[in-house]
Amino acid sequence: MTNSVALLNSESSVWQLTLDRLRLECNDYFGLTILDTVCYEGIFDGVVQLSVPDELRENWVKAHYADIMRKAFAEVLGDTFVDFNISISASAKNAPVMATPAAPKLAPVHVAPARLKKRSRLKLSLYAGYTFENFIEGDCNFTACEACKSVAEKPGDPALNPLFVYGKSGLGKTHLLQSIAGQMIKTDTHTRVVYCHAYEFLRDATAMSKALKAKLGNVRELAVAFQEKYENCDILLLDDVQLLEHASATQERLAVLIKHLRSMGKQVVLSCDRHPSQFRTTDSSVATADDGTSIPRISAKLLAPLESCVAVGLDVPDLSTRMKLIQKKSMSIPFVDKDREEICRFLSLPPRENFRVIEGMLNGLRAMNEFCEENLDLGAVKRLVAPPGTTGVEELSVKGIAETVAMEFGTDLNALASKRQDAGVALPRKVAMYLCRELTNTSLVNVGEFFNRDYSSVIAAIRSLTKQMDNDEDLARKVKDIRYLLEA
Repeated sequence: MTNSVALLNSESSVWQLTLDRLRLECNDYFGLTILDTVCYEGIFDGVVQLSVPDELRENWVKAHYADIMRKAFAEVLGDTFVDFNISISASAKNAPVMATPAAPKLAPVHVAPARLKKRSRLKLSLYAGYTFENFIEGDCNFTACEACKSVAEKPGDPALNPLFVYGKSGLGKTHLLQSIAGQMIKTDTHTRVVYCHAYEFLRDATAMSKALKAKLGNVRELAVAFQEKYENCDILLLDDVQLLEHASATQERLAVLIKHLRSMGKQVVLSCDRHPSQFRTTDSSVATADDGTSIPRISAKLLAPLESCVAVGLDVPDLSTRMKLIQKKSMSIPFVDKDREEICRFLSLPPRENFRVIEGMLNGLRAMNEFCEENLDLGAVKRLVAPPGTTGVEELSVKGIAETVAMEFGTDLNALASKRQDAGVALPRKVAMYLCRELTNTSLVNVGEFFNRDYSSVIAAIRSLTKQMDNDEDLARKVKDIRYLLEA
């Protein structure tokens, strides 16, 4: 064929000259290792034919080196160069088998079967207590927990791959990711699980770039180690990806890695402190959130796979979840038995923002019991969790109590303090008056003045509420919960 060029030494030199030019433009270790796997197949009608072993390298070359490859080929081949084409090479099983002469028959010799080299399992740094059994489920995290359990049972399921777990710090993202890792290790001994923090991935991904630029260390060895760890894993669990915000090169490597693993049917689970929609691309204008803070920005190449993830969120723990957590975590704290239930209720009522705050509070109570030998009844717990320098009763005011009661009953403070007699405000007004007497040193006359009532009306309201609570357990529970909320 006149239009084709055979693979001769002259053509090998053409590829070598082109490769030398490409290496000068390559500024990271990914490019260095991937270029080594590109095979030069020849030229047909001015189109250079190249092949690579897999889709990852095909996509990487097309995305990052298409322009500089065209430039390098044009410099080497001149006007004869039109363009290049890159494809995945044919597998070895399709290669033609050469006929070989028959070998003389020999006496049978027993040969031990070759042993396949086992892939070594990576050592993971996991907290022993971070398991699904120890995770406290509630309405605030049910969906995320069930999604993570499904991934652990059936990794690689397209319906949950990649999975994106998001929520503020301290809500349980790390707990869920490590629970997946722990269960996978127990149920399948052959699965290669990689769990790491974003900083660890950043360290591994940039180590080669630094070594390459400084021309120090064994770049090839580090590249092979990166490939073995991340590209050849069966499930990748990457925690706190928002910490890659300012590492644009690492973001692009992560985007390529996610695409590669997903194309191979391997599971990817990411965690972040926000939903993907709360990011902006690096080429967009600076935007600000409602609170005035700037919205984090990441590269468009990483944002694209993040937006295609199945995103499940973790919310601030609700009362029921806080109660379950405190009951479970406080089993080792010697609360007075008769007060244990009320102590757990008292500790769970303030809307604490995350699980770490709750665990820190319980650790403080445990330490006070060990070092000070406190008798942990309800009164002692109230005193111990009070902010330093406060005395409790003096901190509360009639107005503060009225505001809290109005909020809990869903009514307006002005309505409580008015002369209105309608049923919608009568009960919360009674509760506010009752708690003002219980929790402040304010005289009943002054309490009445705030609510536009006289002394006798305040006394009557308090007596009426007391009788109602004797006959209505739900009302008594609500009043006690509001009291705990105020005391805490």
